[in-house]
Amino acid sequence: MAIDKIQSESINLADTFAFTGTVSGAGGTNTPAFSASLSGAQTVTDGVVTKVQFNTENFDTASAYDNSSNYRFTVPSGQAGKYFIYSTITGQTDPSRLQTVNIYLNKNGSSIGYSTIDPRNAGFGYFFSVSLARSLDLSVGDYIEIFAFVDPEGSGSYTAKINNTAGDGSDTGATFGGYKIIT
Repeated sequence: MAIDKIQSESINLADTFAFTGTVSGAGGTNTPAFSASLSGAQTVTDGVVTKVQFNTENFDTASAYDNSSNYRFTVPSGQAGKYFIYSTITGQTDPSRLQTVNIYLNKNGSSIGYSTIDPRNAGFGYFFSVSLARSLDLSVGDYIEIFAFVDPEGSGSYTAKINNTAGDGSDTGATFGGYKIIT
């Protein structure tokens, strides 16, 4: 390294360097990481908080996502740290217009965050799409789940569906994923 690349006993990272040896201690991987979706539409009952059953693993680098019974991500041994968690649900109800749709992020059985939409004000009417994303400090054994609450207008019992595909059928309509952040 030329002496002019050193500034105040540190390296100027804005410069370009040509390395001829091995560089260690740089970079990393954002693992464990997972992504899950629905294999089909999931029916939810009007006014009932319901766990979203993301039953299809798109990928799971540490076998830490349960896609068959609990539908949750559990931090594996030795992988405590900061995580980025995200989820989106899309769906529809019939015959009533939607009033409120919430998506809840639960940690160890308790809600720690949510996102809500009033589709009447968003021009959706019978359709909805709501997302959330959070950065979390997680310990080994902590588990993360996604719940939904769909409330159509009016009285009576209506059902809603969380869709596995978006309106054009080509994109995933409901997703749940996350990864460890390199710190």
